[in-house]
Amino acid sequence: MKGRFVVNPFPTVPLAPTDQSQLHDLAISLVKTGLERYTAFIESDQRRVDSARWKQVKSRENARVFMEKSVPHLDTQDLPSLLCVGTTPGQLEDLMFGVVNPTLEVMRIKASYVDDLSGAAVLATVEEPTLDEPFKSLVVKWMELDIPLHSTSLVKNRDYIYAEATDILTLPSGERVGYHLMHSINFPQTHELPNRIRGNLSICGFFRQVSEGNTEIYVTGIMDPAGGLVRHLVIPNMAATFLSTLKYAHCGQMKKLAWMLEKRYKESRLLGKPNKKAQCVTCRAAITGRKLGDFGKTDATCKLCFGFVCHSCKIHKKISFITPDLLLAKRNVTFCGLCLAEVNKSDASEAARDQILDSYPANHHSSIGTSETSSSS
Repeated sequence: MKGRFVVNPFPTVPLAPTDQSQLHDLAISLVKTGLERYTAFIESDQRRVDSARWKQVKSRENARVFMEKSVPHLDTQDLPSLLCVGTTPGQLEDLMFGVVNPTLEVMRIKASYVDDLSGAAVLATVEEPTLDEPFKSLVVKWMELDIPLHSTSLVKNRDYIYAEATDILTLPSGERVGYHLMHSINFPQTHELPNRIRGNLSICGFFRQVSEGNTEIYVTGIMDPAGGLVRHLVIPNMAATFLSTLKYAHCGQMKKLAWMLEKRYKESRLLGKPNKKAQCVTCRAAITGRKLGDFGKTDATCKLCFGFVCHSCKIHKKISFITPDLLLAKRNVTFCGLCLAEVNKSDASEAARDQILDSYPANHHSSIGTSETSSSS
């Protein structure tokens, strides 16, 4: 995620109303087909993966990735479909807050937590999130994926032009299911780029809350990198991309944390910071034995409640944000356990709506503080 993320390799793609309507209809059709597969997996297959059809190729935490086995009468050069099933910690809204990324700055923040791509650009926007539907979006994007050995002359990176759609659906049963669709498309303006090979993809993921603090994931699709790239390089790369779904909820939680930091920063500018006792807000131990001036150190206080935290109780989280000169930076920020628990329980929908009201600004460096350790990329 270096300079490639900043420079758009294409001009903005102008979409006529008919183009937008066709993209909208295409997304609806693909999501409907994917939802039928997911419903069959739950109701007919009872969430069991058919071992006669699928071979497990990778697993991580509570998720497994399967590759469709070869069918004798089909062309063996065709890349197989992949299936990812399992669960991930987090609420559905947290996961969807991590997924939705309709602007370049939010894409960069997401990629810093999920690590699912190396370069990207927003080419056109069909639907933006609204206050009523804060997780609904339909955007045309470009992305680049690093391929193993791309730094040598043996292989070239792959890039993709695709439509990305997100939303939460309410089923006739009343259940809520989130989705994330990425499907390759092309335009006259999106010519092939030097030193890259244009690939194709079609991936559709569904997410459903199955218990308090756990969300089910079901992702199917294919990524064709084209150019005759050998399978032993392709399949692990595809499987890793599918498993990046496990990081979506964490991304949403970190974005909530950055949102709450901004809220508290604005409040403190208006009202001032509260005076706190010289004791740890978590364990209540007295803060003693410090040299003169130590109380002013930024790592001695929680950045949400401004209370003191002792060395044993303070928790550091690495927050990503965009600097005024458009660099991505990561900064260690100190919190107490109580504030982190409060943020984790907070409603991601509220955070998403606040972002919409602020026209999707990147996380503000001012709210994170300038004296923490930082790095830019």
